[in-house]
Amino acid sequence: MVLAFAVALATLGALFIAVGSALQERVVAGTRAAAGQMRFVLSLARHPRWLLGGVCAGVGVALHVLALSHGPVSIIQPVGTTGLLFAVVTKALLDRRGVRPAELLGSTAIVLGLAGLLTALPHDPKDPTLSLAGALALGSGTLLVTGVAALMASTTDSSSAKAALLAFAAGSAFGVGSALVGVIGHRALADPSAVLGWPTVVVLMLLACGALAQQHAYRMRRFALAFAVLLITDPVVAASVGVLVLGEPMPGTAAKAAWMGVSATVVVAGVVALARSYAAASPSSVEEG
Repeated sequence: MVLAFAVALATLGALFIAVGSALQERVVAGTRAAAGQMRFVLSLARHPRWLLGGVCAGVGVALHVLALSHGPVSIIQPVGTTGLLFAVVTKALLDRRGVRPAELLGSTAIVLGLAGLLTALPHDPKDPTLSLAGALALGSGTLLVTGVAALMASTTDSSSAKAALLAFAAGSAFGVGSALVGVIGHRALADPSAVLGWPTVVVLMLLACGALAQQHAYRMRRFALAFAVLLITDPVVAASVGVLVLGEPMPGTAAKAAWMGVSATVVVAGVVALARSYAAASPSSVEEG
């Protein structure tokens, strides 16, 4: 009964995040980038729909966190990937059109593949530790990666490539931020004042950069592709930081490693299908979608 409640919370959270993102994308896609990033954000904040989207996304994140407190990560995290399907359908409803078959096929493949990846990762209780120097180095390296991705996005003429690169930048920042939040949370259990340390400042910077890259990704009018890349990058990067930096274990059997490889292949195929769905769409429908 408790597990069913947790799954319901995670599903509802995924729905709220998807609706919130779709609402924000609809505003961002029609907003020109201002001369400065702060002006760009302030211009978005003037739109009630964009603010409503932020509230919906915030509620979705809160529901997901609540679900994690009532159910195992190995089940709740894969349930959260259903948000991509919710996002595709919500976007189609807002645009008053039907869901493209390629969108549905690609999104389904990504959800199944990402769920496979998440279930293959170990979910044993961990005791994450990271020095201040390590947190600063990790944060700086992440900002460098996101900066390079944003620079690459500015040099390509492909809207799909721009959306994917910017979403990758956002997902990288969010993923590393999530890993650092785990470290901070563990320290706060023993010393609540740990929340006020420098790692928290690093997290806030990463989240701010990730949110900005996310909004710019939505400007490319490739919502399903951007949302999918973000949904993939965030947990994969967080898990990678856990393994490479925080000492968490990798899957211990060859079967699990093979399953991860198959899942990753399915994810890539889904992303390619989404990208091709925009390439195959008429120019007018792409502008709308």
